[in-house]
Amino acid sequence: MTEEWEGWHLHHLARRAKIFGIEKPLIDALEKAGWLLTKDEPVPNSLKVPLEKALGRLSSIKDFEKTCEAPNCAICRRVVERYSKGDAPSKPWELNIELYKWQKEAKKRWWENNGRGIVKVVTGAGKTILALSLISDLYKSEAYKSGGLRTAIIAPTTVLLDQWLVALMDKLNVPREEIAVFYGKEKDPMQNRKIIIYVINSARKHLIGHNSTYFHGDDVFLIADECHRYGSKENSKIFDAPYSYTLGLSATPERFGDMGFEKKIAPNLGEIIFSYTYSDALKDGIIPPYKMTRVKVRLTKEELRQYNEISEKISKLSRVLLSKYPTLKDCNQSEFYKKLGMLYEETQDASIIKYTSLLNQRKGIIHLSRSKLNALKWLIENEYWKDEKILLFHERIEVADEIFNFLREKGFRVGIYHTGLSLDERIKSIADYRKGVTNILVSCRALDEGFDVPESEVGVIVAGTSSVRQWIQRMGRILRRTPDKEYSRIYVVFADVVEKDVFRETELREFENEALSVELINLVYN
Repeated sequence: MTEEWEGWHLHHLARRAKIFGIEKPLIDALEKAGWLLTKDEPVPNSLKVPLEKALGRLSSIKDFEKTCEAPNCAICRRVVERYSKGDAPSKPWELNIELYKWQKEAKKRWWENNGRGIVKVVTGAGKTILALSLISDLYKSEAYKSGGLRTAIIAPTTVLLDQWLVALMDKLNVPREEIAVFYGKEKDPMQNRKIIIYVINSARKHLIGHNSTYFHGDDVFLIADECHRYGSKENSKIFDAPYSYTLGLSATPERFGDMGFEKKIAPNLGEIIFSYTYSDALKDGIIPPYKMTRVKVRLTKEELRQYNEISEKISKLSRVLLSKYPTLKDCNQSEFYKKLGMLYEETQDASIIKYTSLLNQRKGIIHLSRSKLNALKWLIENEYWKDEKILLFHERIEVADEIFNFLREKGFRVGIYHTGLSLDERIKSIADYRKGVTNILVSCRALDEGFDVPESEVGVIVAGTSSVRQWIQRMGRILRRTPDKEYSRIYVVFADVVEKDVFRETELREFENEALSVELINLVYN
């Protein structure tokens, strides 16, 4: 049996076993046998049985060979071909997927924290699978085998609601008749449904009533997907219902502009109990390596004039606010905006609204900059993107439409996805992109969170926001492991003077530190 393996093969398999967190004795068997073969020493008979068991255990992991960081890995494929006994029959409410080690650790923390808490995990690492596993554990437990448990899943968009529905049926084998979806015109009956999936706009209006009318005193498990969305005054109404268990999911649960995390999200969902960073996911081979390119541009003279003019108004108003509210003086930037939001809630001061409006006007100058659009055109003409799968992000629908038309005129196979399109048009755009009919997809914020587009190889952020969360969410859209993807490429177009500080933010610095390379294309000319 050992004749077919080399030492480094077994070391590779041991590392993969650690990623999934399988039993330590089996990992030890792989490592010991690998070390002996590396030294050209025979593997003793006493080690062959646990080694055989370890290889069999790895072969039982669903899609084991497809999840390897090495494209078309012959070693992992050989394990599956030689030792797999085929997929086990799917059972209702049973997750037929091997969890990664991080997911097992996060589950352990959640149970230890009495079924409460927020899991902060990078995009693409498997947050949904973690939640499905907890659902499975609860419904299969002795406490709820005879009923008495409902699960309410809150998603920010209908796109994510649809993904939850598919995941519950395909990965957890939950019968469709045990799931209700509730949003807009789609409102399934609530009676006897064990899982209800809401879009937040509907949940904040109806969840409390549903709890008292339909749940009949059952325990309720609340899963808040993209939980950073639920810290506002309106969205936080979902927390007014009682819950026995809570789980928050987000790559970036903290909120930048207000105290929603501190006052609404954490008190109701629990504190952050587990974090899994880009560095962790890269080390484990869960997301692909990536290269990052900054593309530096300069605002036009007129844009810079407008930017400076608004900046002067902001500066003057800032002095007024600091004089009126001395507690703002000792705040750092993040604390300043949060404190300002609190002050507005208390005072309804019109000068605070004016200040926020000026900030948004100034941001608009950056988003609509012709220099950024010209930089994109330069990239298109110089980076040879004819055959690669590309996600391209902008902030404004009107500019996204202009980019789409420009690319189409240049002969690119391009689609577009934003909220200004009808549902049928959006569905067709995604379908065409998945099937390869188009290879470039231009989007605004509609794809920022949660939507899984695993085929992408290149991401281009033409206009970002001041929110680091959205930068990270957008970068994460393409960091999905797929066969044959050696690494992803990310381009960020930024205005040299007015946006450079965003790269000093902790999360973006960490993101760049983990890149295979960080390059600069300087399109600023004197």
